[in-house]
Amino acid sequence: MHFLPSDPNVSVLPHIPNYSGKVGIAAPLQSSNRPLYSPSLLLIPDLSGMSNQHTSTQSQSRNEVWRSETVLQVFIDIWMSVEQLSSRNVEIYQRNYPVVCSSPERVRTVRVLVKHIHSYSAKHLADPASRSSALRKYARQIMCARAYSYVKHLVTTWPLDASFRLVMELWLSLIQPWRYTDNTINQDRFPVSNNNQEEGNANNLDASFTQFIAENFPSYTCIFQLVIPRFMRLDLTTYKNAVMLFRLGKVFSQQHLVPILRNLEQAITDSSAGLHISQDASYNSAFDQSYTYNGVALNKWVAIAKQAISEFNHTANFEYEPIWSENKKPFSMDFLKKIYSAKLAAEKNFEEVTARLNKQHEGVWASIKHWFMMGNYDEDEILLEESKKVPSYLNATVHYFADIFGINSVLPTEPIVDDSLEHSSFANSTNFPYSITNKLRSKSTGVQYMGDPDLMPISSYESTILVRMLYQISSRINEMYQDEFSRLWARNDFWGFVTREILQKPCTIHTYVKDVTNNQNIVSQNLPARLSLRRLGSQAFVVWVTIGYVILKMFSFSGFTYLFLIFTVWFLFIITKASLKMIRIMQH
Repeated sequence: MHFLPSDPNVSVLPHIPNYSGKVGIAAPLQSSNRPLYSPSLLLIPDLSGMSNQHTSTQSQSRNEVWRSETVLQVFIDIWMSVEQLSSRNVEIYQRNYPVVCSSPERVRTVRVLVKHIHSYSAKHLADPASRSSALRKYARQIMCARAYSYVKHLVTTWPLDASFRLVMELWLSLIQPWRYTDNTINQDRFPVSNNNQEEGNANNLDASFTQFIAENFPSYTCIFQLVIPRFMRLDLTTYKNAVMLFRLGKVFSQQHLVPILRNLEQAITDSSAGLHISQDASYNSAFDQSYTYNGVALNKWVAIAKQAISEFNHTANFEYEPIWSENKKPFSMDFLKKIYSAKLAAEKNFEEVTARLNKQHEGVWASIKHWFMMGNYDEDEILLEESKKVPSYLNATVHYFADIFGINSVLPTEPIVDDSLEHSSFANSTNFPYSITNKLRSKSTGVQYMGDPDLMPISSYESTILVRMLYQISSRINEMYQDEFSRLWARNDFWGFVTREILQKPCTIHTYVKDVTNNQNIVSQNLPARLSLRRLGSQAFVVWVTIGYVILKMFSFSGFTYLFLIFTVWFLFIITKASLKMIRIMQH
């Protein structure tokens, strides 16, 4: 906000009127990845200072712009750097994976930078006389090539989980500069004041952004082809995955985006596109073979798009694969069938969740638990609300991607069951991980918590402060009397039975520990007999204790008497249970 102010009228402070230091030529002129344009655009007097006219004005411009330019280049070079690691050594890659993969906080930071640079560059025409107009014009250009490599690296290395939403939102911000043309970047950082900002700016794409789309053609198509196979391996019936896919379809279903990309791709893949381009043709349908859109000829952007493909992808043997080619239609159709099948499964899942929750909430005991907040009602409501939204998201997604791929055929009314996955090889089946996921989900009852029971995540029906305080108390008691607890637990007399009613039984827990090589190993640990006060941290217990205290207070009993009564009742209950168990064992 200081070095790259979005407002062209705001200057970078402090002013240095008599700065005599050496300021080199701007980085964009030295970059080998800078897209080439017509010769008239090679002269950048504000940045290079090469013109012989208005020397004093250019000197003043350079004295005020060089700091912003340096900060811009440093942010891009540091935050969008891609760590290179030899793919030949898989073991080294696995050991260094946490270092190679970017952290979520870094991805968030890069997204803020991308949105701000879009907003900064959008103002290069707001004040043509501004001394920073040239830097504003080329700031977006400096960022996009590096951002493409960074996002591509993230897409290919990010885990297959819901945190991929961070990477996808970064990519969608990169390819939608029209969202930040009216300085809405600050409003986007404060969503409370503008909750509909994203929807309000989603349809602002017009013909003026055709040049940006051509210059960054691989950022749309190449990354799109890397992202789509990820969803073939995910369970789309889950809420977070469905939302991610819905967002992707919504962005690419904007009014002009896909037609421009499809026409550019057709012109690139057509060997005779440069010889037979109609200047007066218009885009009439999804299968029109002309290379114009809304009266704007795309032939002048084809060469730029071709050059962007070669410059953004530094691999020598890289060959662009068209998205809208005939050989990709079977994959597109399979992708739509998968979404449609997930939609039908989500509808069935919603019915099952609704029936299960209704059954749980029936009866007098369920009403009592609800009154004393003993159940996970907040979690149940969230689960029900998410299950309700998933079918609508997937239904809209089907229509989005049908329009994106230009598929108008009728989808089947029943879920698609692919039995061939059971007999296909791992190398040839792209859906193999998804089939494994289904098998694991079908046996969800076998998934258990293997850690310390006292360290389980705090539930919604528990008091966070009370649970943590009781854990500290019980931990201290266990440290002081651990040996006595173990001896009492091993006794077979009456006090041994009493001890086994009070203490938690010994158990074995399993935790993941990283060694010096960053490998995660499962470490087993035996926990002895110990005191656990976790059950006293529930909100229901607090409510009952409060009600009892109020009732006894009405009869003029003191707090000490109330505590003594509670302890006496509890002790008699423990003694009774221990005696009954001891008698039962002696009888056998």
